[in-house]
Amino acid sequence: MKFTCNRHNLLECAAIVSRAVATRSSNVLLEGIHLELSERSLLLTGFDSETAIRCALALDGGEEGKVVMPRDTFLDILRKLPGDEMAVEADGDKVRITSENADYVVIGMLADGYPALDFSGNQLTATLPQGTLRSMIAQTVFSVSSSEARPVHTGCKFCVESTMIEVVGVDGYRLALRREPYQGEEEPCSFVVPGRALLEMARTLTDSDTPVYIYAGEKAVLFTTENVTFLTRTLEGEFLNYRASIPAESAMRAIVNTKAFAECVERASLLISERQRSPVRIVFSDGEAQISCYTPIGKFDDRMPIEFKCSEPIEMGFNVRFLLDVMRHVGDSDVAFEMSNSSSPLVIRPKEGDHYVYLVLPVRLRTDA
Repeated sequence: MKFTCNRHNLLECAAIVSRAVATRSSNVLLEGIHLELSERSLLLTGFDSETAIRCALALDGGEEGKVVMPRDTFLDILRKLPGDEMAVEADGDKVRITSENADYVVIGMLADGYPALDFSGNQLTATLPQGTLRSMIAQTVFSVSSSEARPVHTGCKFCVESTMIEVVGVDGYRLALRREPYQGEEEPCSFVVPGRALLEMARTLTDSDTPVYIYAGEKAVLFTTENVTFLTRTLEGEFLNYRASIPAESAMRAIVNTKAFAECVERASLLISERQRSPVRIVFSDGEAQISCYTPIGKFDDRMPIEFKCSEPIEMGFNVRFLLDVMRHVGDSDVAFEMSNSSSPLVIRPKEGDHYVYLVLPVRLRTDA
């Protein structure tokens, strides 16, 4: 293998695929970046046995071949090389990397034992702007479960229908759903993508309108953009019937300023430790929300105006982190809080529209606090 290229472009591709390189593996080849030159395209691949990222870099020419480079060494060299143009020449497992007067000879690994991966994609499932998919992931993936008791809930479920695409994350205590209108001719389908894989993929997406193509298979799903392809296994199991979990109607509805509410809850969180996990108390009354907490560290009380009418105040308790996660991701200046009683779920929707829904279960409050 032999080629010349722009160092910055190669570094960008190598950094992207490095996110899928295994830290430790029984197959040492998976701890490196796979490089393959074929038909004037350099393909860089990282794979950790569950998720793979491939990045394509167009070249003017070169000699075909393949090699696996140690991830950290390769990235460090690309970052420190002088100049813009560089040359790479691989002879077996010896790889020579040069730029201006800098000359490295590095021991790589023969690529023959690297797993064969199918990045072709068979049936197109959906097409979305990158910015849209990126925001859908950001607004849902924080709600996936961290427990392996039900592995299927450690990922986000994608439901693709003829008029709507939904992405949802649940963990047994909260739910985050984001939907987008969609017009497609493909068959409706659903699949669950691991949360960790989605976080890595979101880092490769931009906020642009350039498309990302989704190909869902029986046990894996493929996301591909102009030069990056993301392949990950899907999770199996029975996912929560999330549509049935969201109340169709609620007895009360309050309009809350997102920023002001988040700041109040953040102030309360200063007295709530991860170990104690004391709840934050919220009393909704006519035109006002009172936010307070009572913990071994001390107590806190604050109030803020809201749009709300009720015959009697309603008091609810919540995990403070769950509320803050929602407030940090909704993206709207005002949101609607919907509830029926002190033990019913808190449903958070847009003030207008229905492109997202968040559900947070309340926690029991001590009456002697």
